[in-house]
Order: sequence, then C-alpha cells, then structure tokens
Amino acid sequence: MKDRILIDTSAWIESFKKTGNKNLQQLIIKTLDSSQVATTNIIILELLQGCRDKKEYAEMKLRLESLELLPANGKVWDTAYIAGYNLKKNGITIPTIDLIIASIAKAYGYTLIHHDRHFKLVTKHLDLSTVDCIDEFKI
Repeated sequence: MKDRILIDTSAWIESFKKTGNKNLQQLIIKTLDSSQVATTNIIILELLQGCRDKKEYAEMKLRLESLELLPANGKVWDTAYIAGYNLKKNGITIPTIDLIIASIAKAYGYTLIHHDRHFKLVTKHLDLSTVDCIDEFKI
C-alpha cells in the first residue's frame, strides 16, 4: 500500500518558490510519484487565491483537481471540534483553517507534509502523523 499523504498549502508554496528549499521541492516531486497524494477544498482555495493570472489559475486548478479530494465530513468536524477545544484549554490558539486541515489528515489517516509552525502545536494534541519541513530541512 502506498503512503497516504496530504500536502499542506505551506509546503506547496515553499516548493513553488524559485528560492525555496530544494530538499522540500525534491520531497514533493518524490511524493507525487510514489505516494497516494490527496488534497482538500481548503488547500485548493488557498493555492488558487495566490495565482498570478488566469493561465496559472487554470493550470493549478487542473493539477490540484487531479488529486484525490478529502472532503470535510462529519468525522472531520468532530475531530476539529475536540482538537480545537483541547488546544484552547491548553492555551493554544491556531488558525481555524490549519485546524481543519490537520483534522482532515487525522480523520482520513493521512500524513501531513507542512512548512508551518502551527502544525507542531497541533501534533502534540491530535496524535497526527506529519513531516515538518521547517525542522526536517534546516539549512
């Protein structure tokens, strides 16, 4: 069985940069070639908002829509509700979108590849499998 991977917006954006982390860029390419990669509507929305023009938008949309889509179903929302409550009770506040993305990965059993410090806080309380590209690929 292939690894099941959800690539967060933060990792995609870092991989798109010409000056982005080369190790992360190679990881994304390898992951797309060898793993079951999925996305979410929220990640698609975040990435499409950053497109420079209609051509880039159309190409990006087509590529992202070719990936498996993980919908935010009832199990995802229940995971997010509990995680959000527990994080807040521990004095931790993270952006709601990051909480939803983490909850999607957790609910579907996917490993989350990210380049965002918020997910480090979430993993301690959500038992989420992640690849932290900030610490993993320090230069």
